[in-house]
Amino acid sequence: MLGLLVGLVGVAMVVGADLLRTGSAPWWAYALPFGAMLSLVAATLVERRTRPGGSLVEALAVQCAVSAVLFTGLAAATGTLAPPAAPGFWAAVAWVVLLSTLGGYGLYWVNLARTSVARVSALLYLTPPTTLVWTWLMFGEPVGAGALAGMGVCVVAVLLVRSPER
Repeated sequence: MLGLLVGLVGVAMVVGADLLRTGSAPWWAYALPFGAMLSLVAATLVERRTRPGGSLVEALAVQCAVSAVLFTGLAAATGTLAPPAAPGFWAAVAWVVLLSTLGGYGLYWVNLARTSVARVSALLYLTPPTTLVWTWLMFGEPVGAGALAGMGVCVVAVLLVRSPER
């Protein structure tokens, strides 16, 4: 339990440092990843309770179907139902399907089948630090001391949760 609380503090440090540094995005934009993380943890707990041992294909199919309905509804509501013809758009779609859905969520569900919900969910605390490093590499975004400290706290939290119980 201590590791999970430490992880929340680390995530708050990383995101908070970025919010204080830039502050250009609306406040709710920073709440979206937090909501996504909570949703994934909730889905994990529901899946474990209702179908302990469900298959990877079924889990990914449900996740993709729910996402497709949600995003199709949002696109229809905003008048952007027709996808752009630009090659960059389709490259981004391929990236999301292959790396995020099959790679990220696929590996998440594989790990979940092999270990506890807490141990797998703790890995989600590495998402903000990973995103921070990725934006630094791809876009040259500066990384401040607060974000670096938060990254360290996130790593310590994951190590606490994943260490063998005594």
